[in-house]
Amino acid sequence: MMQLTCPCCHAHIPLESAMQDDAGRELVSVLLALHPDLARALVHYLSFFRPLKQQLGWGRALRLCREVQALTSDAGRLQAGLVETARTLGERRQAPGWKPLGNHNYLRRCLETVEAAAVAPVAPTAAAPRSRAGAGLVALEALKR
Repeated sequence: MMQLTCPCCHAHIPLESAMQDDAGRELVSVLLALHPDLARALVHYLSFFRPLKQQLGWGRALRLCREVQALTSDAGRLQAGLVETARTLGERRQAPGWKPLGNHNYLRRCLETVEAAAVAPVAPTAAAPRSRAGAGLVALEALKR
């Protein structure tokens, strides 16, 4: 029997049993359809829902995966939000009293931050003038303000 080891939670996953379970088979097909970096970030995020004393069930993992995919259609922003969420929650998981996630509210906030950063206008940076005339123009513009 082929055993896979989850790099996030270190659980042993028999591949054969996953393929026999409808939800497991569907989850694997959903993950395989994603870009590898997005799939990796999504699996890592799902590990934050794992109950303390048991494994995350295939059906619940599939439902969570679908909920996450429904949050945004932009794969790049979803990946950035998942990575930011996992980075922050990874630090918190080490603290005593950690409890698994029960909803996607934290991910939603991270997605809002990622989307706001993508929409925010980039302030032009003032390049150093290359001549004295350019420096004079910059000084005049500063006085005008």
